[in-house]
Amino acid sequence: MVNLIMFTHRLQSVSHRRKLRRLLFAFLFLLAFLICWSLLTITILIIQDKITNYSEEISIDKNSYIRRDIQVVVGHYNGNLAKDKLSNLTAGQFLLNFGHIPQIFETLIFIDFSEQLNANNYAPIVGAGEDGRPVRLNEADERLSDETFGINQFNLVASDRIALNRTLPDIRKHQCRTKIYSPPSELPTTSVIIVYHNEAFSTLMRTVMSVILRSPKENLKEVILVDDFSTRTFLKDELDRFVAKLSVRVKVIRADQRVGLIRARLMGAKEAEGDVLTFLDSHCECSKGWLEPLLARIKENRKAVVCPVIDVINERTFAYQKGIELFRGGFNWNLQFRWYALPPEMVKSRSEDPTKPIVLLNYSSPTMAGGLFSIDRKYFEEIGTYDHEMDIWGGENIEISLRLPIDVIRAAHILKDDTSHICRLKLLKKNCFKIWQCGGRIEILPCSHVGHVFRRASPHDFPGRKSGVILNTNLLRVAEVWMDEWKFHFYKTAPQAYKMRETVDVSDRVELRKRLHCKSFKWFLDNVWKDHFLPQPGSAFGRVIHSKSQIGGLNGCLHWTVPLGESMKIAAMHNCSAVESFDRTELWLFTEEGQMKTDEHLCLSAYQPVQGPRNWKVQLKECGQYESEYWDYNFDRKSFYHRKSGLCLDQPSEDLNDHHAINILKPTLSRCTRGGLDQQWILKEVKWLSDNVTSSFH
Repeated sequence: MVNLIMFTHRLQSVSHRRKLRRLLFAFLFLLAFLICWSLLTITILIIQDKITNYSEEISIDKNSYIRRDIQVVVGHYNGNLAKDKLSNLTAGQFLLNFGHIPQIFETLIFIDFSEQLNANNYAPIVGAGEDGRPVRLNEADERLSDETFGINQFNLVASDRIALNRTLPDIRKHQCRTKIYSPPSELPTTSVIIVYHNEAFSTLMRTVMSVILRSPKENLKEVILVDDFSTRTFLKDELDRFVAKLSVRVKVIRADQRVGLIRARLMGAKEAEGDVLTFLDSHCECSKGWLEPLLARIKENRKAVVCPVIDVINERTFAYQKGIELFRGGFNWNLQFRWYALPPEMVKSRSEDPTKPIVLLNYSSPTMAGGLFSIDRKYFEEIGTYDHEMDIWGGENIEISLRLPIDVIRAAHILKDDTSHICRLKLLKKNCFKIWQCGGRIEILPCSHVGHVFRRASPHDFPGRKSGVILNTNLLRVAEVWMDEWKFHFYKTAPQAYKMRETVDVSDRVELRKRLHCKSFKWFLDNVWKDHFLPQPGSAFGRVIHSKSQIGGLNGCLHWTVPLGESMKIAAMHNCSAVESFDRTELWLFTEEGQMKTDEHLCLSAYQPVQGPRNWKVQLKECGQYESEYWDYNFDRKSFYHRKSGLCLDQPSEDLNDHHAINILKPTLSRCTRGGLDQQWILKEVKWLSDNVTSSFH
């Protein structure tokens, strides 16, 4: 019996120890699990914080800006925020910091980022951004704005804090505020077409609300939203429910695949019922009185394609900043759109009446930005709409800009009554014996202002193909159809486009040009863009080489460059490129008038930093027909004489008093001398046409 009791106690003791071991094992397992889970969570948060803060080092193309806070291209970036690009923003930073990325982390990060993409966090704060003032965020919101900046390449948090119907300052000139237009009942109606792809809800709806609130109801026929295959959930049913409550008819058209800006706009134009088509980007704000000038001008001349002055909405603070009215559209040698300043004569003539369109024949706006403009709907169809073979975006504004002024002269007699007031201006009296020279212009109307969020980088990819291929294909179509022999100059600067010539069919657009009886590209340069910087057949065009480099010296070619850490271009010297190359930074056009022009509408000039007969320095500045821009070249002495200073272009030297790096050699100006090599400069022709074209080089 005693043995039985002892055995029973022994069993109970063993059982108790086993239970303790189980409990201890369970506790240790739970503790280990919690530790691992905590470490994993902390690791994910650290990784996420490192990755989503990529916006702190945004890549900025300084060449896309011509003035502080003024970007040269109105951005209508379209395309998918593809998974591979998302990986570049996340996995790339992880690899940089840790060397590899486990699949589980990539999946977790992608899921979390997808939630951010699809979140509509519109939550306005009373007074935020009112009257166009900048939005001030607290520290937590600043961190959040940095984390989410890359989604749309603007401050999404700031935008979400601003009411959709925020007030804006009336930045129009006094003459514009008091200008009287025809009553709304006598003006045409318009359909406002807005294409978007994965746009932020707040910026898209603020665009729509500004159109509705600041447009005469009688003239606003409808707003057409074209969804270019967006993937954000808040742009589906939530958007439909919102626009259904608005006081103006809003149509939502959705593409069943990515079609790009150009084809999406054509989809909207096809559905439009208004007399006028008004195209806006999806991150704009229309200011007071924006629409009446556009419609009134089209009523006067149905063949006028009119653009508002584009104001700047800061992408960081959403402050509304007045745009510069005295600019016109143009393009560089690569056919990239640029804003260029008006010549002094044009500025002076506009001081008499600042409400007049920027349309004068001698100094018209050769091209438009393309993002914001109005055009008569039937006229849009008559001129062949957009080139429907162009993909996504890029080049469409150049194409339609070239086509408009070239085509419209064939119907110039219709424009006589509409444009005779322009011909009365002193500047154009000499041209008015041919009335068609005054008709058919791309016009920028200084009394119409629309704000635009200028993004410094695209948040999206080009679907299907690389962006370079798409852009070069589009620009190739422009060059082949509209630029005649100047297409060869474009191909010299864009050899990748030249390689694609055989694969692109433009026969239908060539036929359109014949059918419309369009004028030549030479006519465009001679009559619309007289102060252009493209070489003419037979003009002096090529490299400017210092004589000493001919006998073994380095840094022989005059070129333009942007020093590291700077934004302004300067004239300097560098080693000449290969003879057969076409480095646009070292190519110069010497005009008959004596200007030394190069790409980007830049002229070799000089200035006096301090007073003194010889205290002149060479500089590079935008051409403006100022006295300091003119030179004489003596072919016998091989010297450049600067007319205003009376000095000659001398050998380059390091300017130790300059704030630029001292290893940058810059040409100098000094008293003219005879003999020696210091002031000798050789002009080397660079051919951009066939061999049988004569040249002004001797």
